Amino acid sequence: MNRLLLIMVFLCVIVSVNAAADTAPKKYTPVSRPHTWQEKVEDFGLSYAVLWVGYAVSQPDTVSGIRFKNFEDNVFRRGGVLWDHDAFAWNFIAHPYYGSEFYLYFRSRGYSPKWAFINTAIVSTIFEETIETFSEPFSTNDFVVTPILGGAVGWARERAGLRLVNSDNKFYRVAGHIIYLETNFPFFEKAEFVPMVSLEPGFTGFVFRASF
Repeated sequence: MNRLLLIMVFLCVIVSVNAAADTAPKKYTPVSRPHTWQEKVEDFGLSYAVLWVGYAVSQPDTVSGIRFKNFEDNVFRRGGVLWDHDAFAWNFIAHPYYGSEFYLYFRSRGYSPKWAFINTAIVSTIFEETIETFSEPFSTNDFVVTPILGGAVGWARERAGLRLVNSDNKFYRVAGHIIYLETNFPFFEKAEFVPMVSLEPGFTGFVFRASF
């Protein structure tokens, strides 16, 4: 598990360095736009698939012991929801981090901050009710911490990441792409302002390009 984590971090750094290597000083501006039902279904479907893969990779021992009887017992638990007693790092570091990643994913797909937060809460609830209940009952702290603290962390990462990505300093741009990983991928929707100087005397300007 630790080796897998190190490999993932290494790949993130490599991708971020490559993204920052572009010599054109692009200015990334987040885009907020309406979405069709098809786009929403695709975004939630991808998020759900990522949740299953992430759960299987991060907790292989738990997944190997999954039984439908566990799901039935945990979903229809007579005692109702509970406050789980998982490790502090898992409840208050891992869950907020995952929440922030989903917040940033939805922001990178053109959802407004409000809808990115709402969608993060929906994805978190779906995870708690249909995936994690195979191993443990629905927990109040995960239900609250993941979207709320995760959304706050995601909002801060977006602001810091975009500020660094838009820097003229290559080191800062690399750091920005690491903080805001979604800027490394083609699904990131943005407006780019690229300064341009023409060969014609007395002409300067910029190129504006929006990707959707």
